[in-house]
Amino acid sequence: MRNKYYFGYYVLSFLLTCSSVFSQTVAQRKIDSVIAIAFMKNPDTNAVKAFSELQRYHFNLGQYDSALYYCNLSLPIAQKVNNVDKLSRIYYNTGLVYTNLTRYDSAKIYINKAMKMAKENLDTPLLINCYNSSALLSNYQSDFKTAVQYMTSAARLIENSNNPELLIFLPQTYGNIGHNLMAENQFEKGIAYEKKALVFKKYPDEQRYRVMLHLDIADAYIKLNNTTQAKLHLDTSKIYNSQLNNIQVESLVLNSEGYYYEAVNNLPASLAAYLRAYKIADSVTNDYLKSEIADNIAKIYFKMNNHAMAEKYAITSNNIAKSLHNLKVTASTYETLKKVAFEKGDFKKALFMSEQQKLYSDSSTNIETQKSTVYLEALYENEKKENEIAVLTLSNTSKELAVLKTNRLLLIGGLTASTLLFMMGLLYRNSRQKRLIAEKDAMLQQEQVKFLERQQQIVSLQSMVNGQETERTRIAKDLHDGFGGLFSTIKMYFSTLQYEQPILKDDPLFIKSYELVNSASEEVRRIAHNMMPEVLIKIGLLQAVQELCNSISAGKLLLTKLQTYGMEKRLNASTEVMLFRIIQELLNNIIKHAKATEAIIQFNKEDNRLSIIVEDNGHGFNLQETDNKTKAGLASVQSRVSYLNGKLSIDSQKETGTTIMMDFLLNEP
Repeated sequence: MRNKYYFGYYVLSFLLTCSSVFSQTVAQRKIDSVIAIAFMKNPDTNAVKAFSELQRYHFNLGQYDSALYYCNLSLPIAQKVNNVDKLSRIYYNTGLVYTNLTRYDSAKIYINKAMKMAKENLDTPLLINCYNSSALLSNYQSDFKTAVQYMTSAARLIENSNNPELLIFLPQTYGNIGHNLMAENQFEKGIAYEKKALVFKKYPDEQRYRVMLHLDIADAYIKLNNTTQAKLHLDTSKIYNSQLNNIQVESLVLNSEGYYYEAVNNLPASLAAYLRAYKIADSVTNDYLKSEIADNIAKIYFKMNNHAMAEKYAITSNNIAKSLHNLKVTASTYETLKKVAFEKGDFKKALFMSEQQKLYSDSSTNIETQKSTVYLEALYENEKKENEIAVLTLSNTSKELAVLKTNRLLLIGGLTASTLLFMMGLLYRNSRQKRLIAEKDAMLQQEQVKFLERQQQIVSLQSMVNGQETERTRIAKDLHDGFGGLFSTIKMYFSTLQYEQPILKDDPLFIKSYELVNSASEEVRRIAHNMMPEVLIKIGLLQAVQELCNSISAGKLLLTKLQTYGMEKRLNASTEVMLFRIIQELLNNIIKHAKATEAIIQFNKEDNRLSIIVEDNGHGFNLQETDNKTKAGLASVQSRVSYLNGKLSIDSQKETGTTIMMDFLLNEP
């Protein structure tokens, strides 16, 4: 029986060697099945290894149905051998194959099995692979928030480990984070992460993965309207791909090539590339890619006024995308079908398609998901910095302990030298202790003085701020009740005069006077509102800031956006007033000095920690070269941040923009 087993193993080795020359046939599969049955009677890890090699070979060629076939052959043998390491990896490989076959439910089952075994056996490399694969699976299903959670978990495992061999997993992790950020329209951040992945060399499957990275970057540059950089990365991916023999990767390259030609308005070349990619995706039954390419083909046909073909491919893409729960592609196909129906004059159908497109579009671009992605990515970067600080602190503590041990050894040696030295040592120690106590007392006194000074500064600042807010409230009330009432009375007189003297309706001087009075009334109301907005007191900080953003955006000089996370409950009233003044001052500075066109305000709150980021795309500035007006504005912001016991940091680069970050620990109930 052993001779039969060895014969079977040699047959498997022969198949593996010949697979680079001959394609797989039905007869070969039957032979493999017979051999697998023989191995089930006398299982051995070498059989698992041989079938796994065949599985990997077909996977790298993009022949996923054959790869799945060999996974299914090796799985029962590995279970019978009870080799935990082999079995867990076969689970992982099977899940990866199912992912590429767009059978996501099956993929999740096998990847979760592999993840569970990796955690139980402390298999960090496999666990990292499972996190990355789960992220990819979530990304395909438009669940970007879960994808980022998996990716940051993988990154933490790699960077917190002291094993240099785990660094080979960083390119895939960085690439996945970049891909997910691009899916959330964070193109520049996504490009930065994927370029970090391109720095790494000599890791498994490097060539195929570099093709994917360059394709991602090329697509992102196209979305940023930078076709020059897009062409550079697209050509690079084609060079790498020419050295591969993977039909799946070939379809991805053709899809990106079609996207590039579409961007430069070469529609015939774009359509040709898309159709070649579609043919490949259809032949290998890659439904996910097939639906995406069909959507692209439908758009090109519509641009070329071939509405029949546009409708045909849009329907095909729509049916597949809905079955895969790919919300983004589903929404895009409904958009094309809406346009086709409108061109045909079928307005009822166009309205239905528009409603469906909005429904799926809202689901696929959920703003909460985008905020979670940005927040988790920022949290991951902060944790990296905190870990670096912790390592440095531990190193310094170790050095201090080493010095302390050395001093103790010297003291013990001196004490044992002689009685005289012992007495002198005691006297020295007592003297030193008295000196240290005196120094500590002096330091405590200095600290107490500094503490009292800080308290006094805080009290002074609090009094000043309270005085300012009281004065603002008084002035706002006087403007509203005094000038506001006065202008209302004047407007009433004008209206009465106009009614009693109809001839005045056509008098230019009367009309101009009435308009000036009305404008002055509105200006007084606006000034009073800015000094103490009613919405801030009645409804809360976020609504007041949103109203301020809307007011600024309405002026069309600066487009201002507000993003919030975890701000469901209102803050303390005095805290909200102070934060509103800070935002108000920063936006005034941006309008006056930054020459920006866009500004984004982000509120991220988790437990009692509040992080506020104000970012603009202005020309930036040098902190050491700022003028007195800018310094005064920043000093006002700094004093208010200090009043709330917060921390302020400014990152500004010329011609790039400015980012101001503030962190607060709130004493909220």
